[in-house]
Amino acid sequence: MCGIAGLWNLNGEPVSPGMLRRFTDSLAHRGPDGNGFYIDPDANLGLGHRRLAILDTSDKGRQPMAFAAGRYWIVYNGEIYNFLELKAELEKAGYSFETDSDTEVILAGYHHWGEDCQLKFNGMWAIALWDRDERRLFLSRDRFGVKPLLYHFSKDHFAFASEMKAFLALDWFQPDFDPSMVALALSNEKAIEGNENSLIVGLNNLLGGHCLTLRAGEHPVVRRWWNTLEHLEIAPQRYEEQVERFRELFLDACRIRMRSDVPIGTALSGGLDSSSVVCGMHHVSRSGGTAPDRIASDWQKAFIMTYPGESIDERKYADEVVKKTGVQPVYCTADANSYLDHFDEVLFQLEAISDIHFGPWQIYKTQRDNGVVVTMDGHGGDEALGGYPWYLESALKDSIRQFSIPRTLELVSTLRGLDPFPNENFYLKGLQKVLRPGKLQKQSWLRIKPAEAKNPVLAADQPRLKGDALFKQLYIDFHISQLPTVLRNFDRLSMAHGVEVRAPLMDWRLVCFAFSLPSSSKIGQGFTKRILRDAVSDILPESVRRRTQKLGFPNLAQAWTSNRSREFMSDIVHSAEFRQSPVWDAEKISNTLRTANGNKEGDQLHRVWIHVQAASLIRLFKSKKQSLS
Repeated sequence: MCGIAGLWNLNGEPVSPGMLRRFTDSLAHRGPDGNGFYIDPDANLGLGHRRLAILDTSDKGRQPMAFAAGRYWIVYNGEIYNFLELKAELEKAGYSFETDSDTEVILAGYHHWGEDCQLKFNGMWAIALWDRDERRLFLSRDRFGVKPLLYHFSKDHFAFASEMKAFLALDWFQPDFDPSMVALALSNEKAIEGNENSLIVGLNNLLGGHCLTLRAGEHPVVRRWWNTLEHLEIAPQRYEEQVERFRELFLDACRIRMRSDVPIGTALSGGLDSSSVVCGMHHVSRSGGTAPDRIASDWQKAFIMTYPGESIDERKYADEVVKKTGVQPVYCTADANSYLDHFDEVLFQLEAISDIHFGPWQIYKTQRDNGVVVTMDGHGGDEALGGYPWYLESALKDSIRQFSIPRTLELVSTLRGLDPFPNENFYLKGLQKVLRPGKLQKQSWLRIKPAEAKNPVLAADQPRLKGDALFKQLYIDFHISQLPTVLRNFDRLSMAHGVEVRAPLMDWRLVCFAFSLPSSSKIGQGFTKRILRDAVSDILPESVRRRTQKLGFPNLAQAWTSNRSREFMSDIVHSAEFRQSPVWDAEKISNTLRTANGNKEGDQLHRVWIHVQAASLIRLFKSKKQSLS
């Protein structure tokens, strides 16, 4: 896991070593274990790498790494979990290896299989590979976009990096925020990561499951190399056999993600997904993971976020997992002041217009402070297996269309069971809002029309997503909207501290199997994520396994409703910079804030809070660019 950057001066100017260093070292937080650079003076191309040493921590594992007598050069961010199996396969084909890293396996795989090597990899990655002989640059992003990759192309320059903020270091690049994309983020934040355009003019997202090829004198060619719909399998008819298959895949996903030459840990919330991961790791370790398999021996620390006295606190469930597995708990706490104490720091690292999830940021900081630089988390389970409340609406649509009264009644009961705060009618009061997360909010505060929320994957796959409403919603959320947003947030929050996040529930084999299952295997018998619950029935505490309440990624509402927060927001809303924005109507926002303060309207205060974040992010980027000029 690392930070990568690269420059190709298409105008013939030599690459400035100083600029390449600044460009790369702006990502030092992603890779605090060192840096490396490569410049091809004949092509005016440079590659930069910030290292987070996890597999083969010796100097042999450093990047940029060369292969085939210097023909290929690579910088790479991520992990290929099945690198040992691929290494053995390549050795049988006649390849020899000088390192114990997965990076060298990528190079050999590309040499042997060409771009089809992507289909062989089981992992998460953002790869940049330079072919000196062919004068060809190849970029690749993993199937589901776990690791980020942004790029800029003009007639004079091609540049790529792991984060937007890195481009601030380029003398010739001006980081202007696109007003229409800012408006889109404010109206529908989940549309950004599925969009090829980013918040900043001239920066593009290379989407998950896509690769890019660039040759001198040509335009970049972007190709979709992965489509989940083309890799579905025929699931067993009997539910018991489905559970057996799911369990096998899940435990193997945990096993290969425990491969590490440094200590690993877990972020344990007490919810089903993270608890299943901890218990899965415990089961794998007891089953005899051996040294040749590179299973980490130090994996027993579980980091738990607590909110003492708050309704969102899940410590009692996390403690049940601790008791079951014997892992060592490390507790973290946060209060509303924590959000403001670290506001600029977290927001700049997040570089997004979204809720600031301070809890995870604090978890990953604590992991790094405790010597843990790899964490196993539960991302992907909700979007693959129907964990969120709005999936019940989709399932209900299907059951009503099929005239299935028993199924409809079952689903209504399941929906009620998801309510984490029954006395407050948390979900039932706001059903319309909760069940339509992709619906645009009211536009009354915007002065301009948001950019179009379009995605080439959805456009291509739409004809194959007709019929089953639940399947369609899960597919869109997993590949285009909900999960890409979650992955972006947690990548930035973890890598702010140089911590790598691994997610067993996002193993491509498990994902393809999940999308091959009937809806009743995902939502049924009164439970969401039914098959996961049954697959881990003997290794998970029963109180966690049968828990139905759903919190998602909770934030403390006091972050935007406390007196201090309201004063903070008021100062920004009344600043000249905020009032001069072409994106929003500052006068209307100011009036709403005044009313919401008086009536203590949490929803409206939260809406102001997001606009304050947008203004603050723009200010931070402008200030940072000025300091570098």
